[in-house]
Order: sequence, then C-alpha cells, then structure tokens
Amino acid sequence: MSELLRNLAACIRERADPRVHVVTGLELAEDEPTALAAATPHVAGAEVVEPSGKIDPVPVGDPEPGRFGCFMDGMERQRVVLYFSAVPVVYGYTAAVIRTRGPDRRMRTHAPPAVREALFYSRRLVDLQLDGIDSIDTDDEEKPVEEHPMILLDAARKKVSGARERLERGVTSEWLAASDEGKDWLLVDGSLTGDYDQYAEPNMVGVVKSHQTQYFPMEEQRKILGLPVGQRSGVFIPRGRRRPEVYSWYLRLRSNEGQDVHFGLVRIEAAKCERTLARADEISRWLLAERSPLSLPDARWDRMIYPIRDCEQYLRSLAPSRTMLDAALLRLTR
Repeated sequence: MSELLRNLAACIRERADPRVHVVTGLELAEDEPTALAAATPHVAGAEVVEPSGKIDPVPVGDPEPGRFGCFMDGMERQRVVLYFSAVPVVYGYTAAVIRTRGPDRRMRTHAPPAVREALFYSRRLVDLQLDGIDSIDTDDEEKPVEEHPMILLDAARKKVSGARERLERGVTSEWLAASDEGKDWLLVDGSLTGDYDQYAEPNMVGVVKSHQTQYFPMEEQRKILGLPVGQRSGVFIPRGRRRPEVYSWYLRLRSNEGQDVHFGLVRIEAAKCERTLARADEISRWLLAERSPLSLPDARWDRMIYPIRDCEQYLRSLAPSRTMLDAALLRLTR
C-alpha cells in the first residue's frame, strides 16, 4: 500500500474536516498512452540542416547492430483522491530508470530507479494541514490557476508530468556524468532530457513515438509521411522547444501499408553537433536493428523498441497497482 496515502488517511481521520470529499470510484490514469491522448496537436517551425538543404527521403542502408547498451524510460500514474471544497487533490506516482543490456542480451537495472509520490493541488485553495506528506503546488509563481475544478485538475496533471520529466532528467544527467564516451550509448524514450547540452558529443539518442507537433508545411510533411521503410528525412532543428536545441530526423521503422500514415514512424533526437550529422545514417541503422523482438502486446509496438518496453514493464512492477490504491482510498472513508 502507498505510504503516502496511508499517512493521508491518518491525517483525514484525525481532522474529520467536512470540506473533504474522498473519491474512490475513478479509473487510474497511468503511463504514456494517457499522456498522449491529452496532448494538443500543434504546428511548430524547423530549420533544415541536412547538407542537401532538403527534407527529402534518404536511404540509410541495411540494419546494423549498434552500440545502444543503455535504455531510459519513465512512467507516471495519477488519480484524484479527494476534493477539498471542490478543489481536486491528485495523487501522483512518478518514476524513471535506466536499464542495461549485457552481452547475453539480458536486461538489468543500471541503478535503483528514481521514484517520487506526492499530492498535487493548489495550496492557495486547500486549507488542509497534511503533516509529513510530500506535496507539490499546482499554482504557477506568476499566474495562479483559475478557480475551476476542471482547470485545476488539468494543472495538477501537467505538474505530475513535470515531476516525471524532472526524474528523467536526473537519471540521464547522472548517467552522462559517469559514462565513458567511448563505450555504450543511451537510448531515451521520448525527447532528450538531462544536462546533455553540457557535453560536446554525448552518446545519447531520443526516440519520439508521438507526432502531436508538426514541424513542416503540408507539402514537406507529405514527404515525411510517405517515407518507405529504412529511409529517413533530412536532419533539422526543431523550433519552439523549452529544452536546448537538438538535431532531429524522422525514420520509418515499419511499413504503413494499409495502416495509419504515422504507423512505424519515429522522430529521432540527438546532440546538436557535427558528429550527429555525420552519423545520422549509422544511428538510423542501429535503430532498424532494434525492431526485433517485437514489443507486443503493447499497442505502440510499431514504434517501440523492446528494451524500452522492458523499462516500462520493470517500472510498472514496482508501482502501486489500482487494487493497492483502491485499498488505500477506502481507508480514507473509514
């Protein structure tokens, strides 16, 4: 059972505040599919840096066993546990881990995962003393969140995702500080995080499976969506990022014949340096070699490599289950 929710139950029973409305009947929102569904599609800019000056398809060659030996992923689970005078209080569990693949192809944990569970709510609006319970304020310093339950809930969920990202930055930063640049590379699920911009040529690659952001006008976007298997787009710099700049390109891992246009399409991020430009084809060949074994039964198997699924499964095995959370929430009502 969650230690945080056990302590919360004790606080609520002790105070018996009539403004507290405990919620026990909501579904548990967890992991990436939920986060992606809530994302808003938008258009951003890009600067093409491919030597040809074009985004046009580039054949990368045959799959090639590469130097990806370390893999990082994070997870989040969130649930409304109570309302305080109509203000939602969200329980958030976040974690991140790096797993390594040895010569025997077995996956192992690089270091203990980074984990945090906390309550997310507007401290300005929740007058509830919660001694010894980790909490994160959902109000921004410059602009408080509007006093609407749904807006407050959305702000809390974004804060949970931000907490997950901070954990991911932490584990990748530690890996970069300790890594031997002549050996393994780290493959990150999603956009690059951590202090990678402090290194001239970090052995670090991000694989983005979602396509909520479109970086090119439709004429050029058609070229990207029409990429055949084993071909990449030209390299470009995505604009509008809150993080340091990267070099990026699209790669088709699997045929989308008869499927959605984004099926099997990923976007790769790597350090903004000359080495990335020189090795874009090679890095793409490494990723093509990661297509087996399949990441089934995950619904994102067409874009997810197996070691990343392994990271997700490992983190899920450690996280509090829905049954555990249900039991903890029932204690709040007694």
